[in-house]
Amino acid sequence: MIETKITQMLGIRYPIIQGGLQGLGTSPLVSAVSNAGGLGLITAGSYETKKEMLEDIELTKTLTNKPFGVNIAIGIRRPMDEFVEGVIESGVKIVFTSGNNPEQYMDDLKKANVKVIHVAPSVRFAKKAESLGCDAVVVNGYECGGHPGKEDTTSLTLIQKAVKELSIPVIASGGFSTGKSVLAAVALGAGAVQMGTRFLMSKEVRLHQNVKDYLESLSETDTVMVKKSIGKTARVMKTNHSIELEELEKQGATFEEIFPYISGESYKELIDTGNLNTGVIALGQTIGLIDEVKTVAEIIEEIVYDYRNQLSYLTMNTMGKR
Repeated sequence: MIETKITQMLGIRYPIIQGGLQGLGTSPLVSAVSNAGGLGLITAGSYETKKEMLEDIELTKTLTNKPFGVNIAIGIRRPMDEFVEGVIESGVKIVFTSGNNPEQYMDDLKKANVKVIHVAPSVRFAKKAESLGCDAVVVNGYECGGHPGKEDTTSLTLIQKAVKELSIPVIASGGFSTGKSVLAAVALGAGAVQMGTRFLMSKEVRLHQNVKDYLESLSETDTVMVKKSIGKTARVMKTNHSIELEELEKQGATFEEIFPYISGESYKELIDTGNLNTGVIALGQTIGLIDEVKTVAEIIEEIVYDYRNQLSYLTMNTMGKR
């Protein structure tokens, strides 16, 4: 066990939280992460209806008796009211919100004794989440896959700033996939890390094998920043397709021209069929530190071993110099 304020709050063994993965944060991955001592998150946006989500939550409950939560992206693609209602109906007690302000849902979630953790790309938005009554915040550094915000602040600075200025626990996101990086986050004051990219390279995640094989060949330079032209900047996996999108945006393409590249349908085709010539998928720079697909249990075991080994090394060296 690695004990922090976040592990205590969420009832988990290790300060490792699965990122909200659109279309991929479903029962096989979620239960595997929770069973291995982390916190798995059902991604509400993976389902067409509340009923579908509730069915997968119930399936997850049969696959693990450990805590897990639900990730809800607010105002990104569609209204999420029914999914918030579904969380309350399901009895799940942990919700991660992202995207727009979660204020409209706070009263209902709090009345149901749900822990609410909001994902923020800056200290300013993290402070707003704190003022709304969120129990903790995730801060996204520039290295992260998906949406890093507009300020391009790296995790090294953002974590320390957030810890200094907030009174609620901080979870670090953006650049974390190894035990050494988890130890660094804890040393900076974070209570846990949230990882998305690392779990893309797990055996349990329902991502097409062609994509996993491609990810194995990538380095830290193999991401592209797209969707800048519509104010939704996102770091995604570099492919000929995403490079083409990047170039179109530089040339001043209209939303109608770039939409086929970023639509939900094209993304689904990418993750389901492995067609690298369609869709874009969020990917962090830490992909450069990942070179093998492993089971979730192996991933978390490796991270924990690396964390403890590095902590022991630092402790011994520090004591030896006294």
